[in-house]
Amino acid sequence: MNSELPVHFFTIVLNGMPFIRYHMDVFAKLPFRWHWHIIEGVADLVRDTAWSLRNGGQISDILHKEGRSDDGTTQYLDGLAAKFPESITIYRKPCNVFWHGKLEMVQRPLATLQEECLLWQIDVDELWTAEQLTKGHALFCRHPGKTAALYYCHFYVGPELVVTTLDTYGNYSSSEWLRTWHYMPGDCWQSHEPPRLMRKMPSGSTFDVGRANPFKHAETSANGLIFQHYAYATEPQARFKQDYYGYGDAVAQWKLLQSQKQF
Repeated sequence: MNSELPVHFFTIVLNGMPFIRYHMDVFAKLPFRWHWHIIEGVADLVRDTAWSLRNGGQISDILHKEGRSDDGTTQYLDGLAAKFPESITIYRKPCNVFWHGKLEMVQRPLATLQEECLLWQIDVDELWTAEQLTKGHALFCRHPGKTAALYYCHFYVGPELVVTTLDTYGNYSSSEWLRTWHYMPGDCWQSHEPPRLMRKMPSGSTFDVGRANPFKHAETSANGLIFQHYAYATEPQARFKQDYYGYGDAVAQWKLLQSQKQF
């Protein structure tokens, strides 16, 4: 059992308030060595998210300020990095320069990640408890042959509306949610949607780390590892996705959903 296995969390974010304030208090309680990599800014609609253009997705000026957050996230992160320089690294493009898609964003921390670790994706609206993260870490330590982990979530579609049923919207076991990988130096991302972390073998062949030998949903959920996913908890979230991804009438439909009393 390798209880010394560190965890490197990573989050890509643009306008992450109020959820971005949640994570640091949780990480501070963890009993193992960890580091939080935060990649902030606008991801251009290329590569993995180029499909948004066909839907009418666009990056309007109201979504950002000079390519970065305009809701206080930038200033909050600067304060965190100044307070915890050994535990937090922030990656940004120069002002008014967009990232070349989300793939470039998630790839950026790997350039300096030169140790075996757990690589754990935590989107800004995905909330875990310290107890859950500690259990997840211990699970990998007890089973070093495991390469990744899939999880279920409680998928919020409003402040008080949450989807918990399995293999329905927000919890399709065929594709959701791969969030943790047993990383080895040299691994690299082939795509972000879906997340595919590739490893090159001495023979020259490559394989998908996430598909090799992952913990399945049944195993992680049996250990209480079901996170809270506030994907559509607020109207600003629905508005962002309507504009960025081209989800037509997302705001109007979100408001209509909130008015429903029976399901």
